[in-house]
Amino acid sequence: MLGALSVLPPYLGPAVGLELNVATDVEVVAHVLPGVAIALGAAAAALLARRGGEADRGLLGLVLVGWCFLGGLWQTTTHASLVLDGGEPGAPWGAVLLHSAAAPLITVIALWLTVQAVWRLADDDR
Repeated sequence: MLGALSVLPPYLGPAVGLELNVATDVEVVAHVLPGVAIALGAAAAALLARRGGEADRGLLGLVLVGWCFLGGLWQTTTHASLVLDGGEPGAPWGAVLLHSAAAPLITVIALWLTVQAVWRLADDDR
């Protein structure tokens, strides 16, 4: 859900008066591509966890949640300069928070799931 929601700020922001002066191609690279990749990776990981056997969930599950972590990390790092510019005339705090709030949550949750997957794989190898 967070991956899909992270796609929306460039389109939702202007509708609610929280605009940033950012080029469309930058928004696509910072929001749309990683957000779609995260949403697809998370959906595939959820389906795998729900339907697959224990052996199926191992390495593929790790790759999928790792993919989500990388997408979240990408979104977080691409928004770091925006957060540092927050409060300036071209970057009001409301718009900055809208654009950057989901990425750290995605990163932390996906990192936690990635570590859990690594631990499960390590326990399975013992």
